[in-house]
Amino acid sequence: MNCPKISVIVPTHNNGIELRRAIESILAQDALDVQDCTVEILIVNDASDEEFKDQLTQLTLDFEQCRLLNTSVQSGPAAARNAGICAADGEFIGFLDADDQWPFNKVSILLPYFNDNSIDVAAGKIQYIVQEGQPELNMKFEDELNRITHVHLGTLLARKSIFEQGLLFDETLTFSEDVDWWFRLREKNINIVIDEATTLFYHVHGNNMSVNKNIGELQLLKILHKSVQRRKANQSSEFMPQIKDFRVDQPDPLISIILPLYNGKDLVKKSIDSVLSQTFTNWELIVVDDGSTDGGAAYIENNYPDVKVIRQKNAGVAAARNTGIRRTAGEIVAFLDQDDEWSASKLRDQWELLKKDPYCSFVTCNQIFICNEGVTLPANFSEKLFEEHRSLVPSALLIRKQALLSVNMFDQSLEVSSDFDLIRRLRTAHCKEANVDKLLLKKWYHGENASLNKPLMKKEILGLLHRQIKGR
Repeated sequence: MNCPKISVIVPTHNNGIELRRAIESILAQDALDVQDCTVEILIVNDASDEEFKDQLTQLTLDFEQCRLLNTSVQSGPAAARNAGICAADGEFIGFLDADDQWPFNKVSILLPYFNDNSIDVAAGKIQYIVQEGQPELNMKFEDELNRITHVHLGTLLARKSIFEQGLLFDETLTFSEDVDWWFRLREKNINIVIDEATTLFYHVHGNNMSVNKNIGELQLLKILHKSVQRRKANQSSEFMPQIKDFRVDQPDPLISIILPLYNGKDLVKKSIDSVLSQTFTNWELIVVDDGSTDGGAAYIENNYPDVKVIRQKNAGVAAARNTGIRRTAGEIVAFLDQDDEWSASKLRDQWELLKKDPYCSFVTCNQIFICNEGVTLPANFSEKLFEEHRSLVPSALLIRKQALLSVNMFDQSLEVSSDFDLIRRLRTAHCKEANVDKLLLKKWYHGENASLNKPLMKKEILGLLHRQIKGR
C-alpha cells in the first residue's frame, strides 16, 4: 500500500473536552509520523445543543484534518456513522466514539494486515479504563489489564468497499448496532483478523450508552432473531464463528474427545493409547459406556485414571456420542471409536487447518483400513479401502461444538448410519469443511464392526435419501 487515506468517523452529541481528547489520540498515531498513511476525521454532529456548536467549529479550526458534518435532528450513532461513511474519502474506515481513545500505535498495528488483499477488517482488543469513583464493572476480563476481545467498532479498521455490500449500520437500532453489524459481517463471510494488541481505550464514566443495560434494553434478542431470519432466508449455515475465532494468535483450545464404548474392553487400549500419544496436549477424553457387560468401563477407570467415564443404559452409539457432546468442556470436539486408532499428529494437524479459517465448521483426514490377522473379509469388502483415502467417519472429524449443536447432533433413531447422516445434514446446512490430506486414521476391521450390517445400513441410507429429497 502506498500511503492510504484513513477516514475516521467520530459521532458526537453534547460531548465536551473528551471529544478533543479523542481527536488528539487519532492525530497522535505513529503511522502518521512516518507517513505510512494520511487521515481525515469526520466529526458527525448528531444535533448537539447550541452551547456545543462553537466548540465543534473550533476543532475544525485547530485541526486541519477535521471535517464537521451537522444533522438537524438527533438520529443516533448508527445514522451518524452512515453519514460519515457516505462522506468519507479514504480507502479505509475507522471509528471512534467521542469519549474514547485510540492507542498511539493502533494504525501501525492494523494497517499491515491489509497487505493481504483478502483481509477486509482488522481489529484488536479493548482495554477498559474505569473513571475514579465509578463502580467496578461486572465483566470477565481476559487479563489483568482489563482487556477483552469484543465487537466494539473503535477497535477496528475496515476497507471502505465492504460498506457497499449492504453493510451500513441499521438505523432502526438505538443500541447494539455494532453487534448487529458484526453479525452481518460474519453472515457474508467477510475476512476478519483480530490482533492480540490493544487498539481501543474504552472510558467508563457513568454516562456510557450501553454500560449496565440489560439484554432487552440492548435489543440483543431482536438482533439475534433478525440474524437467524436472514440466514434461513439465504439458506445459509446456522453455524457462525464467534468473534474470538478470528484472533490471529489463538492459544490451543481444549479439544473434547468422545469415545463411545460398548463391549470393547479388548479393543479400546490401542484407541486410548493413540490419544495419549497426541502431539496436541490440551484435550479431555470422555468415554461413554453404553451399557457394556464386559467390564470395559472399570478397566478404563483402573488403567487410565485421567479419562472421564460416563455410564448410561444401552441406547446406541448415536445416543452415546450425544451424551458425550453434552458433557464436553471444550469448544472443539473430536470422536474416536473403540476400534480405531489415530496417528500422533492427528489433532495438531487438524487444529492448525481449522484455526486458519473461522468460517470452517469441520475438518476431516485420510484413513486406511487394517484387517486383523485371521479375519475373513466379506465378499463385498472393497480392496480400495486398504488404500489411503479421505474419511468422513466420526473418528476422522474435528468439529466446532457450535456447528454440532446447530444441526442437533447425531440422530438417535439411526442404528448404523447416524455418522453418514451427520455429514449429510452439515452439508445441507452449507457448513464449510476441509480435509487434512494426510493419513491420520487407521480403522481396524475385526469382523464385528457395526457398519458391516449391510441390510440395516442399506435400509437406513434409503431412508436418508428420502429425507434429502424431501428437504429435511
